[in-house]
Amino acid sequence: MKKFFVLSVLSAIVVLGFAGPAKADSIGTLTLTDCGGGNPGCPAATYDFDIGSTSATLTITIASGVNSGNDIISAVNLGTNGLTLTGLAVTGPTGSGVWTANQASINSSSNCTMGSGSFMCAVGSVTIADGGVYTWTFTYDASAVGSLDPNTVHIGANYDPHEGWIVSQNGTGVSTPEPASLALLGLGLLGVPFLRRKK
Repeated sequence: MKKFFVLSVLSAIVVLGFAGPAKADSIGTLTLTDCGGGNPGCPAATYDFDIGSTSATLTITIASGVNSGNDIISAVNLGTNGLTLTGLAVTGPTGSGVWTANQASINSSSNCTMGSGSFMCAVGSVTIADGGVYTWTFTYDASAVGSLDPNTVHIGANYDPHEGWIVSQNGTGVSTPEPASLALLGLGLLGVPFLRRKK
């Protein structure tokens, strides 16, 4: 019993030592049949995001409605008011070439150069198709992002070559415990059988 207790304490120290600061991921989704708010032009799609302490992903799954006027995504953004990022970088969908990151927002004529700078934004070009899945991964310094309310996370996407077909909506979602918390919970549950008192 004493040996197990010592091993549990040492394991907890190791887990906490490698865990870093405790932060929750903000995970959410948005499903639209158009550009949102009844604005036509954009294909029907689902937008999924996961914002963590050092990286974030935005995945766009196209359901239907791609045509010659909206078959290119030229920019995406993800963020919330008051978000301050340092060391921002981005990789775009596989095979889509180089994407450039900036802390700004999108509009129909000037991608990733507008707004107050509270969004992680990526500009580039990827040709899309019905049924396609496209993912952007942003990375940034760990101190930049705290726990975000996923219901305040703004999602943006610019569909070209038609100018002005833009998704600009908030997603809905949940905050999830960071892996270190889950590891400590699991470690605690492992000790439950050993709580029996010796007779």
